[in-house]
Amino acid sequence: MFVSPFPSAETLRTFYRTNYRQASATFYPKASSRRRRAVWRSLAFLPQVVGKDVLEIGCGGGFMVEAFKRLGARVIGLDISQNSIDYARAHFGHCTFYCETMQEFRQRGLQFDFVFTSEVMEHLPGPTDFMQTLEAVVRPGGFVYASAPDYSHPRAPSDLILWDAMCPPEHLLFFSSDTLIRLFTDHGFTLYRNFGSKTPAHSMLFRRSA
Repeated sequence: MFVSPFPSAETLRTFYRTNYRQASATFYPKASSRRRRAVWRSLAFLPQVVGKDVLEIGCGGGFMVEAFKRLGARVIGLDISQNSIDYARAHFGHCTFYCETMQEFRQRGLQFDFVFTSEVMEHLPGPTDFMQTLEAVVRPGGFVYASAPDYSHPRAPSDLILWDAMCPPEHLLFFSSDTLIRLFTDHGFTLYRNFGSKTPAHSMLFRRSA
């Protein structure tokens, strides 16, 4: 399910590049709680991150990147929001961050054992660029974690127009559990674990065919 028509590339670039979440090199909303949650959340992925090459797509202020780094990962954060990356670089200077599109990042030729992406897919004007990036950067046998709104969840409103997740131009793309799994399957990934969620959200770990 998706917004039609999608906003233009220029509209999205303007929306995210310098003003997203009013972040800056010195401020990120709810930074302290985000940092604490990132530490606890990272522990669920110990087998995927300890001593591994890790990428976070849509890293925002860099909180999960730092948490994975503390677990011994060689980790990179990617985001198109310059002000978010400014915060990440200012506060987690021992980590590596890139502010560029997924298409630009693919040209670097880097590959990873684990890609973490949370609350990113709903922001995209279609899944093609995202899935092409995963195909390019995830090693055979590697993992991808995806979290995104789930309109098929029992706690999603029956009238989806009333759902607060419906907020273009920020949220544009939505999946049910079946369609998200089908998308990944079509691109060579199989469902490895469904964490489940009490709220209307996907929380799934996929593995690329070896």
